[in-house]
Amino acid sequence: MKIKEPYSTVLYIVLGVLLAFGINQGLALALSTDLPIVAVESKSMLPTFDQGDVLFLQGQPSYEIGDIIVFTPTPGATPVVHRIIIINPDGTYQTKGDANRSQLPFEKEIHIEQIHGKVVLIAPYLGWVKIGITQYIVPNILALAGIVVFLYLMIIGIRKVWRS
Repeated sequence: MKIKEPYSTVLYIVLGVLLAFGINQGLALALSTDLPIVAVESKSMLPTFDQGDVLFLQGQPSYEIGDIIVFTPTPGATPVVHRIIIINPDGTYQTKGDANRSQLPFEKEIHIEQIHGKVVLIAPYLGWVKIGITQYIVPNILALAGIVVFLYLMIIGIRKVWRS
């Protein structure tokens, strides 16, 4: 039995999403972190990382001065990639972006629970796809326009089938 074209397209999309999810979960398990891959979204770590680089993280039981970590300052916030510059007496960490002149207020007391992991591998520029989708309005508008056109064509197709 031959699978009809629209169904096979949907099947490939679903399989692609499941594969991406599976790879992410496999990496999370192997690297001991809830967030194994992140894209650098700002220029605060220049020249170490460029905006758009993809970073692979590995969870650690503790971190040292000089480690580059990814942490979430507050629940729901965008993860931040910065270098540890001080370990406080209470065991919390202080960080700063390599390109920043000074620390930001939320960087002075980072608890281990906020840290997703230490950067262990860099894939240059692969993160631009994610950044383009999430940060830039023009691609989002184009994607929305594409969805509207697709839905419009689907409705026209359904009407033609219904009328015949």
